[in-house]
Amino acid sequence: MADLQCMLHQAGTIARDRPAIYAPDIRIGYGEFDLMVSATAAWLRTSGVNAGQRVALYMENNWAAATLVLALIRIGAVPAPLSTRLPVKAVRQQLDRIDCRTLIARVRESSRKVLDGITCLDPDGLIDRTLTTGQAQDCFVLDSAAPASIVFTSGQSGTPKAVVHSYGNHYYSALGVNRHLRLRSSDCWLLSLPLYHVGGLGILFRCLHAGAALATMTHGQSLVDALTAYPVTHCSLVPTQLRRLLEAGIPTEKRTALRAVVVGGGPVAPALLDEARRAGWPVLASYGSTEMTSQITAGQPTKAVGAHHHAGRVLPYRELRLAADGEIEVRGATFCLGYATGAAVHAPLGPTGWWATGDYGRLDAQGNLQVTGRKDHMFCSGGENIQPEEIEAALLALPGIMQAVVVPVPHADYGQRPMAFIEDTQQRDASALRAALTTQLPAFKIPDQFHAWPTQLASHGIKPPRSALAQQAQTLAGNIQQSTRNSQRPCR
Repeated sequence: MADLQCMLHQAGTIARDRPAIYAPDIRIGYGEFDLMVSATAAWLRTSGVNAGQRVALYMENNWAAATLVLALIRIGAVPAPLSTRLPVKAVRQQLDRIDCRTLIARVRESSRKVLDGITCLDPDGLIDRTLTTGQAQDCFVLDSAAPASIVFTSGQSGTPKAVVHSYGNHYYSALGVNRHLRLRSSDCWLLSLPLYHVGGLGILFRCLHAGAALATMTHGQSLVDALTAYPVTHCSLVPTQLRRLLEAGIPTEKRTALRAVVVGGGPVAPALLDEARRAGWPVLASYGSTEMTSQITAGQPTKAVGAHHHAGRVLPYRELRLAADGEIEVRGATFCLGYATGAAVHAPLGPTGWWATGDYGRLDAQGNLQVTGRKDHMFCSGGENIQPEEIEAALLALPGIMQAVVVPVPHADYGQRPMAFIEDTQQRDASALRAALTTQLPAFKIPDQFHAWPTQLASHGIKPPRSALAQQAQTLAGNIQQSTRNSQRPCR
């Protein structure tokens, strides 16, 4: 890859009077945003941040966080946004894992001991809106192959990995999506995913590349409020977000203004897509990964009920193929530099140059992808393979099921059996759920047990916490077995 022009500076030069940021407390044009990022970069240099340095951010998902991410990239530093759901001890663990000694956060006095040895910078002292600082030190031609971000994976099936992306990865990811969706400078994309998720960073860079506006939210502001308050034309949602929006509803004129609602981050039930289309939402399913810098495939936005339910075709600058066993393999200009372990970066590509995603899939005659499940989620029950995602899709197709995760639990006769955690607004009992699933699944795939979605996991973030639910399932299964043994003891 060759060097690339700074996307923000290009937009600030070409479309300087167009809106770059919409927020409840501020509206910023591209020319002003470009200057503000440069001024903030100057404060970061004054604070001791240098090119090549890894700098973590632990802050709300707002315009200030986006400004700091871009200011760090502008001086050649490497931003690493961290989940604000993490307790401070987990933050320290992630800092140590990527050999990062600088943190931008509002740090409480009680957290100082845990962060001993870490330089903590208050974000309020770094954002400069006076625009008095010049751009003399700024470089607007960026090394496309140099590290430009570190994003931790969700860790659903193990320890989260620290994925290192280059500026070129973000550039070509944005370029491919923008060509597919025809994103224009007159459009506005809602930052509905956090910047610590690769999908959130993807929204930021798509807006910069197209000169489109980025609508950001404040803490506590709902998606309904944001979609109502701003001239949003595009948004990215996980299935749970879409379900809750359909429940809440938004004004008809706001739905009419939407040009594309991208749904991803996990399996998307066909029934959910059709429900959204009936409500007038131009939805499309997508498939992506942190390693491939967000989206890999995407469908076309449509309001037609019964239209495609697949994850679409491969986007430009990506390649995809299926291995002999159906596992999805990918490569391309959006593939990451590798995983950070300490100060080092290790590339995960195999000898063939393709990366095995761990997902199973199918391709139809037109090249559209249907993702069928995770390789490491499959388990065997009585000699039969069970893919939890198939059961989850059947559950999510039932009216009133908001969330569903299926995990295996030990069984004396069959080795393992499926247990389901569900959020059901209709409060059905197990017999009613089994009866509803009988028309969709063979008997051996119907869960033996159904449990309500744990209240402590009601707000879990981008993806359902499968590992936490698997642990809870083991506990529940143990309690049930113990209860059964106790009931079988003879009376004395």
